Amino acid sequence: MATANLTSDAVRVTEAQSRARWWMPSLTDVFFLAVIFTLFLSDPAGWDRLVWDGDTGLHTRTGDWVLDHHSVPTTDPFSFTRPGQRWFAFQWLSGVVFALLNRWVGLKGIVLLAGVLIAATFLVMLRNMLFRGANGLVSMLLVLLAGNAMSIHFHARPHIFTLFFLAIAQYQIARDMKKPTPAFWLIVPMTLVWANMHSGFPVVLATLGLLVAGCSIQALTGKSTWIPVKRYAIALVLCCAATLINPNGFELYRHISQFLNNPWILQHIDEYQPPVFHSEAMYYFLAILFAALVAVRPMIDRQQWPEILWILVFGAGSLVSARHGPIFLVVATPFVAVELSDLMARAVQWQGPKSVIAMLQSVADGASSCLRPVSVWSGVAVLAIAIFSTTFPADLSAKYFPRDMVNRHADELASAHVFTTDQWGDYLLWKNYPRQKVFMDGRSDFYQESLGDEYLQVASAGDDWRQDLAKYDVNVALIPNDIRLANALRLDAGWQLVDQDKQSLLFRRR
Repeated sequence: MATANLTSDAVRVTEAQSRARWWMPSLTDVFFLAVIFTLFLSDPAGWDRLVWDGDTGLHTRTGDWVLDHHSVPTTDPFSFTRPGQRWFAFQWLSGVVFALLNRWVGLKGIVLLAGVLIAATFLVMLRNMLFRGANGLVSMLLVLLAGNAMSIHFHARPHIFTLFFLAIAQYQIARDMKKPTPAFWLIVPMTLVWANMHSGFPVVLATLGLLVAGCSIQALTGKSTWIPVKRYAIALVLCCAATLINPNGFELYRHISQFLNNPWILQHIDEYQPPVFHSEAMYYFLAILFAALVAVRPMIDRQQWPEILWILVFGAGSLVSARHGPIFLVVATPFVAVELSDLMARAVQWQGPKSVIAMLQSVADGASSCLRPVSVWSGVAVLAIAIFSTTFPADLSAKYFPRDMVNRHADELASAHVFTTDQWGDYLLWKNYPRQKVFMDGRSDFYQESLGDEYLQVASAGDDWRQDLAKYDVNVALIPNDIRLANALRLDAGWQLVDQDKQSLLFRRR
């Protein structure tokens, strides 16, 4: 009886400690809020950076269409060049989230969600590193380094959901590999949601497939049993089945495959081309890539085949397409943190307990103990930012979009057949939905080369630019003042310059 009472008391103490933990701020909360402050609050252009891409407007209006019509579109509702043609709105759920936030609190809600998701992705990566055995100091430094490398992809677009879900999946897998629990199977419903939010969901299938392959190698070499292979193969099958629960079913896979293997897309869309190492962010990416490849050597000795396969396969993918760089960083950075932490611990043994590296190790150990799970105060701080911050943008960035020009001529643009760039087409949809129809917008998977070549022909004032504009009955042109078409329209008697500013020109057909 005494033993039972002691056990009961221990359970109550543990439960009380668990409840108290949620109310005790930790270094993890400080880190989370420091990321938000550094990226978005301290920089005057911080929040604005998230709306430098017109796809924010496009996806929001897709969500508005879903909410207005109570269905997911299967044909094009936005262009006058391809009306009624088959369209795969495979990111419809992200659009609905954006549209609901925009209707509730305006663009501020979309921007805040994007910022919090980016910071939360870093937070999950940090927890993954600590769980795998990296020390707190190395983990925080590497997360910040990876964040700088990923910063060129910080936009309020559906891809932020892929980065967040991938970080969670990696953390779930790490915990399950150490001690299998029922919580691991939450990866299946997460994949279902993921498949309706962003086309990057196949990355979780690749992650699980490589996990099965790595565990199979371990089983064949006697490092492990076949039980993990069966467990993760079942998870892979269930996640594959979950992805089919979308408005397009299996056709979604065919469409994504066709799009990613289209030579025109690979040639003309920058983010699908190999990375160009001419910026600070890309140098950070290159450093982590080299460190990850070096880390493979000791991992081979330990037969960590799933981790090795992740580094090699996702690393190769990041060199093929710049779009895959952030995915590689989310996957590989925790393994780099573990190896650097191990190297740091060994350096202490070489240098002695009174060395500088030993003092750094002491700081790292202290940081590790202070990096407890996040508390409610992080949520309170985010709520305070949402209520009291006055730096949120009310419109897409004036740096990249002709806001003044569109506001001055909103009605004329909404009723016209306008030729403009794909990004400015997104902006017209953002400003004039549901009245506006566009020549082209950011849906490169929809237009592809069928309209893309005509668009490039007109923008560069090629031989057939007049015929291409007449083909679609274009009667207004809203264009940047530095493209070749601008001079051609100035010299053409059939067009009249209506308005201009430092950023844009507005022409009307006579």
